[in-house]
Amino acid sequence: MLLMATVDDVPAEVVPYIIERVMEAGADNIHVVSAVTKKSRMEYIVYVDVSAEKSGDVCAVLALEFGTLGVKAFEPRHLMLPYHVEEKAIRVRAAERTFDRTVRVKYLSRDGRVISLKAEYEDVKALAVYLAGQGLRVPFTRLKALIEAEAFSKILESSDVHIIIQ
Repeated sequence: MLLMATVDDVPAEVVPYIIERVMEAGADNIHVVSAVTKKSRMEYIVYVDVSAEKSGDVCAVLALEFGTLGVKAFEPRHLMLPYHVEEKAIRVRAAERTFDRTVRVKYLSRDGRVISLKAEYEDVKALAVYLAGQGLRVPFTRLKALIEAEAFSKILESSDVHIIIQ
């Protein structure tokens, strides 16, 4: 179920607190979007993905914390795209040292061909923290990009696409 509420009288510093409370109430996900409404008023549009069973608890938090008087409920149809997850061995070499770990990579396919992939956030985070503990500081975004680029290169090796960077 997707809940939507709009509020225009909440200070920005309260929003992270409310997000935490909504998640604690059982939401699967929440998005708070800044917007401008009629008469040029600033507002937040709040979208909450929640099961029907937990929707009452989440609505109560929204009413209590945001002061909203009503919430719109939608029954969206979720379209799952075909994907699979593979655990990949990762070897990091730096300063004459080698670190071996694993990272899960999610592959999205269409017509039997991989069209997108992403390294799992928690695995990349764990790798970044591990490497930092070993004295090797690699920015998270760079580490994630390198893992994903390497995973894509393995797919391209078996295709007719060849890319050479000089």
